[in-house]
Amino acid sequence: MRSICITLMILAGFFFSSSATFAQRKFAFSAIVAPFYGHTKTSTTVILPDYNGSGTLSPQEFKSESSPKGYWIGLNGRYSLSKKWSASTGLWFSQSRSKTSASLGRSHNFSIPVMVNFQTSERKLSPYFSAGALWNFGTTSRVDIPDMGTAIFKSDRNTSRVSPMVGAGVVYQFSPHLSLIAQPTFSYAIPPSGIHMRAYRLGFNAQLMFTL
Repeated sequence: MRSICITLMILAGFFFSSSATFAQRKFAFSAIVAPFYGHTKTSTTVILPDYNGSGTLSPQEFKSESSPKGYWIGLNGRYSLSKKWSASTGLWFSQSRSKTSASLGRSHNFSIPVMVNFQTSERKLSPYFSAGALWNFGTTSRVDIPDMGTAIFKSDRNTSRVSPMVGAGVVYQFSPHLSLIAQPTFSYAIPPSGIHMRAYRLGFNAQLMFTL
């Protein structure tokens, strides 16, 4: 929670520190809703004692596979570097569910997006491209196991995962101050050290943006 508060303070300072520049329509706020579908395949090796009573240790490989579904919601701040290029950041919240034959999992986490955006023209409807990464932190997962109950797993607050992300879609300008951005997105998670994992998410990013 402390890291989230510090992050919010930094973002707030970035958003409001240059009000004179923002007044020139270089700065914009947006609210985002982004449903997604993902796939995760994990394999990890753990050293466990043998069950034959010999006391020796042997490596055991554990594998898991899931297809989480969920959504991101959040707020963004965007700064226009030129008429076509911009940079954006913000704070997103993610909620997802995944089901296997033996359990039902639920997880949530916070993410900070850092994106560079390119708008091909200043027309009312224009192609809109984004590339960057999500910094994911503070993951909490709950797994419901039949006949056993619910297990809760929390990631180490000092660890984080980075997910490169790209998006390609359109921006539609209702007025000089109000726009709608719609983008299909793809992100790929870089796993923590020591864990063999392949995880990706396909999403649809919808933003309602207000330009100052």
